[in-house]
Amino acid sequence: MRPIKIVFLSCFFLFSASHLHSQSFSRIDSIIENEISKNNIQGAVALVLHNGKTVLDKAYGYRDVNRTLPMTTNSIFRIASQTKAIVSVAMLQLVEKGKIGLDDPIEKWIPSFKNQKVVGAFKDSLVLVPKTRPITIRDLLSHQSGISSADEYPYLKTLFVKYGLDRTFPGKFNTLEEEVYKISQMPLVHQPGERFSYGLSTDVVGRIIEIVSGLNLNEYLIRNIFLPLNMKDTYFYLPNDKKNRLATVSYKDTKNILKEFTEANDPVNFPLLQHATYFSAIGGLVSTTLDYSQFLQCLLNGGRTPSGKKILRPKMIDSLLTNQLGSKTFIFGGQKSLNNFGLGVGLTTKAGESINKANDGSFFWGGAFNTAYMVDRKRNLITLFYFQRTPFVLPYLLSKLEKTTIEVIDNK
Repeated sequence: MRPIKIVFLSCFFLFSASHLHSQSFSRIDSIIENEISKNNIQGAVALVLHNGKTVLDKAYGYRDVNRTLPMTTNSIFRIASQTKAIVSVAMLQLVEKGKIGLDDPIEKWIPSFKNQKVVGAFKDSLVLVPKTRPITIRDLLSHQSGISSADEYPYLKTLFVKYGLDRTFPGKFNTLEEEVYKISQMPLVHQPGERFSYGLSTDVVGRIIEIVSGLNLNEYLIRNIFLPLNMKDTYFYLPNDKKNRLATVSYKDTKNILKEFTEANDPVNFPLLQHATYFSAIGGLVSTTLDYSQFLQCLLNGGRTPSGKKILRPKMIDSLLTNQLGSKTFIFGGQKSLNNFGLGVGLTTKAGESINKANDGSFFWGGAFNTAYMVDRKRNLITLFYFQRTPFVLPYLLSKLEKTTIEVIDNK
């Protein structure tokens, strides 16, 4: 066969594959572009992996709407509560090594939690009662510790304000140690193990990782997760040469115009700080869709990296992905969920399949700036859809994109 014919055929097949690919996910394009046209978002990145292969990796709109800088697939996002899954895996690494137990009381590592009280009632004033049992590592990872947030318990906001825990961000605390001491002094919102209460539990997990490992949380994650998984763009605080890739956070003003969010009491540009020593385990990381997909793919592959290095053994991953709430209702943001929760991730149930068509046993979570991941283990499918918008108003869009992706995959 002549060389020119080989080149022609190669180009033909490449074009055909690309054309089929773009046709397959044109529905995703339309959904995101429609949201951009309605000024609901300034831009996005979508990444989909199926059977270990990338089938969609695309950027839309702008990463900085003021300077009209285009979004790119390597744009960096504040992933907020997606940090929790990484920190949870870090703790499970220590459990796997026998350095700590899932049912160890946390006061073994942080004695100031020993005499913590519980809110027993709230009428004209707080009524405090003793704990019925100590908080365990499992309670922290499954958010059943009673350590919650002012957003989840607005009627107790004055209590969170009293202890300086109504807002936690770099600058307010110098270290996790400072913050966790405050958490240990504040009464719990309910008895340990009583129910799911989202909030500050993972910051306590982060501090215990520091105590057990002898490393600050940042250094532990770099050595044990980021470097082994080649996560080159995941940080608490960005190096100078990557700061220009950080997408800005937008909000909608009263005239339906998207503007950059720069509220002084909610400093969203914390990733640009220098020399900070506070590492928020509940939501302080920034990352790219590619980096986070490598973390998820490792979990989907039984805890192994592409080079064969073990990040976590399958038995520990099974624990991560096992319902920890039993028959208790999963209440999040005041709403009952159809799904369950494991040791740091949400878990799709049979009833929850109706939300986005993900199979029972899939795992998922998102972040406050409207990023989300979903891993359907039965389909061998990973989806990541990242926006930078405040407040958390895009769950409908994130679920729609996941559902559409599943429909496209199932109809291929």
